[in-house]
Amino acid sequence: MHKNGSTTLDNRLDAIKESIRNLVDAGGERAGQLKSKAFDVKDTVFESSEKAVKETTAWIKLHPIVALGIAFGVGYFAVRMMRK
Repeated sequence: MHKNGSTTLDNRLDAIKESIRNLVDAGGERAGQLKSKAFDVKDTVFESSEKAVKETTAWIKLHPIVALGIAFGVGYFAVRMMRK
């Protein structure tokens, strides 16, 4: 029922639709991979920060006077830098 020209056009449109579907599927897979990697990085950063907080807390408990001196020094220099 289709003329030869319209059949060719339909075939081309079907091929374009299939290409677009493939691109969308590949994009979805890539997005899933990136999401998974982002969660892995988040978990690693969270674990590392927990470890750093625990180590810092332990060090402060062992050296409270030094920790106060460092905090005072950092605060002093921060205020000096903010005023300029």
